[in-house]
Amino acid sequence: MKFELKSYKLRKTKNYFKKKPILLIFNVSNSNSKNRQQMERLFHEHHLKCTKTYNTLSRKSLERSIFENIIVIMDGSICLVYFNENADFAVDLQKVIKVSPTMPFLGLKFNNKIYSSTQLKTISSLNYGKTVRVFNNSLKRLLKIPYYKLRKR
Repeated sequence: MKFELKSYKLRKTKNYFKKKPILLIFNVSNSNSKNRQQMERLFHEHHLKCTKTYNTLSRKSLERSIFENIIVIMDGSICLVYFNENADFAVDLQKVIKVSPTMPFLGLKFNNKIYSSTQLKTISSLNYGKTVRVFNNSLKRLLKIPYYKLRKR
């Protein structure tokens, strides 16, 4: 079997999406080395690790998968942030999401679903009971929007 760096990176990216229970996805196409160092320092404080993947590799790894809908919002290189194996999930989610203005947050992979940044604005932690209540309330509000629009007419 011939070893190629491109195929290795593709397998590694697919493996992150399959094996990691929680993944934070950031766009890093316009970040410089100083911003990257600050970002890595903040991630290290919260016991997080990150890896950078390029646009073509991340698109190839996500096509024909359950995460195919995230391809639309990807524009450039992405950074996959995940927890250390021995770390707990007690992290301030809002602080991690707003790492840097030059590094926009794209989404969160949690329970094999991808949640956008607008869905995560009201969540402060990754506690399952709290998040289920918040997502349930946001879903109720989203379902009522068409009713309110029709009612106004």
